[in-house]
Amino acid sequence: MTPLSSVSLLFGFVSLSVVLAQGTSEFDWNSIQPSTNFSWVDCYSGFQCARFKAPLDYSNPENGQSAAIAVVKLAAQAPVSEYGGPIFTNPGGPGVSGVNTVLEAGQFIQSVVGTQFDIIGFDPRGVNNTTPRISFFNTDAERLTFLLDERADLNSTPEALPESWARYQVAGQLAQSRDNGSHLKFVTTADVARDMLGMSESLGQENLQYWEFSYGTFLGSVFATMFPDRIERLVIDGVLDMDAWLANDLGGLVNDTDKTMQWFFDGCHAAGPENCAFYASSPAKIEAALDDIYDSLRSQPLPVFLNSDLYGVLTYDTLRSIIMVALYTPPLFPLLAQGLAEVQAGNGTTLLELLSAVSADGNSTEAVTAIECGDSDPFNADASQLREYMSRINSTFAGMLGMPLMNRCAGWKIHPEHRFKGPAGAANTSHPLLVIGNTADPATPLANAKKTSLSFPGSVLLTQDSPGHTSFITRSTCTRQHIAAYFANGTLPEEGTVCSLDAPLFPTSANATVSESPRSFLELPIPALSLFAGSPGAGGIAKRSSSIKVSSH
Repeated sequence: MTPLSSVSLLFGFVSLSVVLAQGTSEFDWNSIQPSTNFSWVDCYSGFQCARFKAPLDYSNPENGQSAAIAVVKLAAQAPVSEYGGPIFTNPGGPGVSGVNTVLEAGQFIQSVVGTQFDIIGFDPRGVNNTTPRISFFNTDAERLTFLLDERADLNSTPEALPESWARYQVAGQLAQSRDNGSHLKFVTTADVARDMLGMSESLGQENLQYWEFSYGTFLGSVFATMFPDRIERLVIDGVLDMDAWLANDLGGLVNDTDKTMQWFFDGCHAAGPENCAFYASSPAKIEAALDDIYDSLRSQPLPVFLNSDLYGVLTYDTLRSIIMVALYTPPLFPLLAQGLAEVQAGNGTTLLELLSAVSADGNSTEAVTAIECGDSDPFNADASQLREYMSRINSTFAGMLGMPLMNRCAGWKIHPEHRFKGPAGAANTSHPLLVIGNTADPATPLANAKKTSLSFPGSVLLTQDSPGHTSFITRSTCTRQHIAAYFANGTLPEEGTVCSLDAPLFPTSANATVSESPRSFLELPIPALSLFAGSPGAGGIAKRSSSIKVSSH
């Protein structure tokens, strides 16, 4: 892409992985005939692809309308005698491409669960390569124009929230008026749960095996509620509050975000000036230095020009986006510290380079809105009511994550009667769930995992003592061993198990800045959120290759 006029990080809610700057090779999905039986064809490099044909309307499956679900498989590597079947995964969003996630991260997922399993990724209804596709903008240019004034933090200026509220009132009307095929009412999470059951059965797996992340935990919990006797293995990792999600009461998403930020302050101080470029003599002074940068950017955004391939403006809102990406992805803490230290010296190159390395699936803006808002109850709050709600959120991130979603849903008009309405939970499931939560997850607080585990008796909560969104992004051999044992033989950890990270997030020597894997930052599957607006103040950022490296897998 040539220079962007907006950083497109607002697409999706919470996601396991993002499409990185180098992207993936082209593949013509239209070359595959949709079928209820999987007919795999070689695609990309080392993967197989298929399109699964599912009824568009499960209440009237014979009406001739269907969805073609794009599916990718990373085949098992173990001998046939050890084959463990398919494991489905969902990266979250809603609206993030499961196909792209497996292309980027499938080998890593397989390395955790075991090479005896196929790893299956799919684009849910309306998303990316699946048809019909959610879109209420006619062109990319129209979409970009609509998003130019998006803000990551609706608390950043007095105008941010009411202007965004008005914009999404228009978006809701636009979606309704352009839904000529009446497809938007058939992209609910309940529809996707039925699709998963059909796909699992078609692959010869009567009971589902699934490792899901973030919004994917809502999908998994819906599946477990609707089909409690059809579970072989089900891991939910980075868990949403089901009731809050359905009620569009999302202020609690940021309940632990400041805890994640504190991990950065504490970790930087503990690492010392040699290992943290943003070091100060106490965590409180590091926090104060960041506040000074916020104040400075509010009064005077920082122009950045490295060359004709990397340029832009670092604004307060852009920095908030970058901070949230790092909170989702703590292996980026050392890089964030370096970038902040450079900003103190008047150089925003590293931070804009970091942000430019991350992009999102093309229709994620529409998908996250249509799926989450269509799943939830009608929500008719006006801007003043939302502002009052935001004022009660006890977090320095009150205007991020949940608030933009609630704001979008205030304008949404389509709430299908067949959507899952709750309550979530099941007295008995055919196999107990494994629930995973981090102690400082910036988007899905640990309390959500505890609550959800109680909704599914027999399930066990595994706690990972770490910051970041989902257990996936930081390395804990303890956590990964429990996940592998669960998929291999159904073994659950003991109640109260807490797993630690293998190493500090800030390196303890210069040699520790390179990952165990030789892959560069742009080659790592990293989780990032996209609900927060990619700030137009970063206009002109271009994507280019990078040699940035971080500690991770």
